[in-house]
Parts: sequence; C-alpha cells; structure tokens
Amino acid sequence: MKVVVALITLLGVTLLTLVPPLVLGAVVDHVIGNQRWHWLIPLMLAYFALPWLSGVLQMVGNYTITTLSQRLVFDIRLDLYHRVQKLNVQYLQNTTTGKLMERLRGDVEQVQAILSGQTLNLCIQLITGIAATAIMAAISLRLTALVMAGIVLYVVNYKWFTRRIQTVQRRYRRKMDRLSARAQERLAGLLLIKAFNSERDESREFAKQNFVTERVFHRFRLLNVMYGLTSSGISWFTYLSVMLAGTFLVIQGKMTYGGVIAVSAYTWRLLTPAVQLAELSNQVQQARISLDRIFELMNAKPDVLSDSGVKEGTIRGEVTFENTCFHYEEGKPVLRHVNIHVQAGQTVALVGHTGCGKSTIINLLYRYYEPQAGHLTIDGHDITQLNTRWYRSHLALVPQEPIVFDTTIKENVAYGKPDATPEEIERAARMVEMGEVIDRLPDGIYTELGDEGAKLSVGEKQRLCIARAILADPKILILDEATSSLDPHSEALIQIALKRVMAGRTCFVVAHRLSTIVNADLIVVLDRGRVIEMGNHSQLMTQPQGRYRHLYTTQMAGDTAVETA
Repeated sequence: MKVVVALITLLGVTLLTLVPPLVLGAVVDHVIGNQRWHWLIPLMLAYFALPWLSGVLQMVGNYTITTLSQRLVFDIRLDLYHRVQKLNVQYLQNTTTGKLMERLRGDVEQVQAILSGQTLNLCIQLITGIAATAIMAAISLRLTALVMAGIVLYVVNYKWFTRRIQTVQRRYRRKMDRLSARAQERLAGLLLIKAFNSERDESREFAKQNFVTERVFHRFRLLNVMYGLTSSGISWFTYLSVMLAGTFLVIQGKMTYGGVIAVSAYTWRLLTPAVQLAELSNQVQQARISLDRIFELMNAKPDVLSDSGVKEGTIRGEVTFENTCFHYEEGKPVLRHVNIHVQAGQTVALVGHTGCGKSTIINLLYRYYEPQAGHLTIDGHDITQLNTRWYRSHLALVPQEPIVFDTTIKENVAYGKPDATPEEIERAARMVEMGEVIDRLPDGIYTELGDEGAKLSVGEKQRLCIARAILADPKILILDEATSSLDPHSEALIQIALKRVMAGRTCFVVAHRLSTIVNADLIVVLDRGRVIEMGNHSQLMTQPQGRYRHLYTTQMAGDTAVETA
C-alpha cells in the first residue's frame, strides 16, 4: 500500500511541476501579448497554488518513502547480523571486530542516507526532466537539441569525476576500517595501556592514523567540490545558451516570448536533477561503496551448517578420528593422518607444543571446519552426515580466554540453556565455587557485570564460563586450558568440581599444566600435526625416551624449583 501511495504522489508531483512554465508562457503570450486581462487572475492563482499543492504531495511522498527506507534498512541490518552469525570460522578469524561493526553500522547508515526522502526528490526531478524534454521538443526542437548538448557535457563530466571519487572513497572506507578496528582494540586494552604508561604513544599513533584517514577524506571532498562546481558551470552555460538562442529565434519571428520563457523554465527542470546529483554525489558514492561492502559480507562463505542429516534423540559421545588430514592453507598441513578413538564417557587430553594441532582438533570436533581427507565420526556417524545444530547442542566449550557478556550473571550462565530456572543457574554457579561472588554482589545472580565482565576477576570469569558449560549438560565437554587463568587454590577447587561434572561425559581437555591430566583415560601427544604418543599417564611414563615423559618431568621440576624458591 505504501508503495502505491509513493507512486501516486510521485506522479502527482511530477504533473504539478510541469504546469507552471506553461502558465507563465500563457501569461506572457495571451494575457500580456493579446491583452486578455480577464485570464490574468485565474492564471496567477493557479501559478501560486500549484507549488503549494505539489509541496503537500511531496511531503506525503517523503514520509512514505522514509518509512519504507527505514524498514528496508532495518531488514538489511537484521540480515547482515544473521549473516555474521553464519560466517565460517576462517572468515571471522581473518576479519577484525571493528570491520564487522563498520559494515553493520557505518555502511548501513550510508545506505539509509541515500534511501531517505531525497530519493523521492531525485526520482521526481528525473521523471519531470523526461516529461519536460517532451514538452520542450513540442515547443522548439532547436532549443531542445541545445539543452541535450548540455546534458551530454554533464554526463561526460559526471563519469570523469565519479571514477576518481569511487577510488578515493574505497580508500577512505578501508582507512576507516583500520581506524575503527584499532580504536576498538585499544579501548578494550585501556588497563594494559595505563599499566605500561603508553597513553601518549597510543594517542600519537591514533592521531597519525587519523591524520592519514583525514587526508584521504579531504581529497574525496575536494573531488566532490570540483565536481559540483563544474556541474553548476555546465548548467549555467546551458541555460544562458538557451536564453540567447531563444532571443535570436524571437527576433527572427520563429518563436514567441512565452515559448522562450517556457523552454527556459523547462531547461531548469532538466538541469535541476543534474545539480541535485552533483550535490548528492557524496552520499551516492558512499552508498555505492557501502553496498559493495555489504554484498561482500552477504556473499561470504557461510559456516558448514547442515539442517538436514541424522538427528536421533541424543548422542553417547563416542568419537573417532580416522586417518584425518586437514590444512588451512594449501600445502601447509596442520593435521597429518590422525587416528584417535575415544569411547563414550572417556576423558582424553591433548598435549603438545603451540601449533601442534590441538586447537584444530577442537575446531573439527565442533565442525567449524571439515577434514580434507579421512573421517571424523560421532557414535559411528560421519560428522558431515549429522544435523549440525542438533549435534552442537550436545557440546559445551570452556575456552581459554573467558567470554563474558555485558549482562547479568544469570543470563551469562544460562546462555546455553535460556529456559533454566534461577535455582538451576545458582546451583551451577555454586558448583564452581562462585557462591562467595554471588553473595558479595548486591543483586546476586541478577547483578549486571559490565563490559566484558568488568566486575569479575579473570579467575571468576573462567569459573562463570565453566558454570555455563555445566548448566548446558553436554554429552561432549571441551576444556581448552580452562584452568590456566586460575590461582592454585581456585584451580584445586575447580578440579574437584570438574571431576564431578566430567563423570559420565566424553571430555576433551587441551592441557598446558600436565598435573591436571594425570587421571585422564587417554593422553594424546601431538607434534607437527601427527600423533606421536598415546596412552594413559602410567603407560606414557614408562617410555624412557618418550615426549610426554620429558614434558612432564621438566614441568614438575620447574614447579618444584618455584615452590622451593
């Protein structure tokens, strides 16, 4: 319905703006020229009434178009946000949060600006221009050809400038991406900056990047100003040419005074869209670049989700890596023919130096990526044949870096189980020794934690993440160095809680402190993407030249030296 209203107002405004030049021409030729004074009052009333009526219709059209554009922008932003949720892990790892925020905020705002009421104005002027050309041609083909020559000059001028404006605009948007990403990163690390007295260095570096970005923007603005000046020059030159040529035709008796005035008025009807386009070129170019960036994000490769496939009740948690190979980049293998079999309910620890493939195994287990060779099966089903959403609902992750949202303890703990009762949430939190924290905070589990959980210590954030995983009641629990941020006392308490929680579940533990995994059912030692040792603690310690034995004894000797000191 709103589209119909917009179209009706568009046509109405167009027709009403075409009448005044004809009225003015009639006044000159018939009222003044032929002394028909009785026509003067009706014609002048019509001449002054038409713009008011046109203004009312244009106001209605602007409101309708603005409402439609806001709804469209709302849908674009929503679709973008949904798309970001579905992006594959590799894209997210290669894209800063600042860049994604620029797409969701800056680029969408640029599109909204061009889809506002100015869109209706420009459409009215363009349609009016086409109709005005037809009327001008009926009055004088010669003057119409002169106006068309001016339009050709304008088009050449437009193309010459827009190519350069687009190039500079793309550079500016890239600079803004980097500037936004740096600002967001540094604001998140303000405490670290203060701790190292780096405020001045950071300010200087930000000022430097801001200055470079500003220089690009100044060049962009300069091109737009030059474009506007040349466009206005062409418009005035065309208008004066029509007036001079029309005067010459009147002297020759080939046109009337009213005809020349009407054609001159219609000339502005044709040139006004050109002038408006010059004024809107900044927004037009920004919107075009922003649309390209939005479509780039929309066309990015999605996550390997599958809404079809096996979806049978619940899973037991039997996991098998069978001759599994994987690489992020062609020719640079990360996992090489990995074979691991984990019985349901077993705890398996992944051990090895940084870059050996521990995190990649977790990524494959979560199906963030798929193996390039071999198989990964869950309860005998190839993971690619499972319904991904259903499968992930049986997993829970405790990351090395705790992720806490700017909301309450209750909502953070219940993130994986939104329908959990307050009693269940508090029970899970107290299982990981957060009872003292809850009692200390003024609103208990309803306390707002602030940006990135500012009211909690690092250890408390990690315990909150463990409580979140506990409440989700997963069949497969993944602990990515989950106790690395805890002090020895808190770690001991958490280990007791984890022992209760891990019972009966399949657990994958990425371990740095080997003392925490001595009771694991299976320890997998990785080196450069290969499994070089596998067994429990006792079995691996019996191998005199074994890698695990060497790592364990070295680490224990270091801990003893620290305690002695």
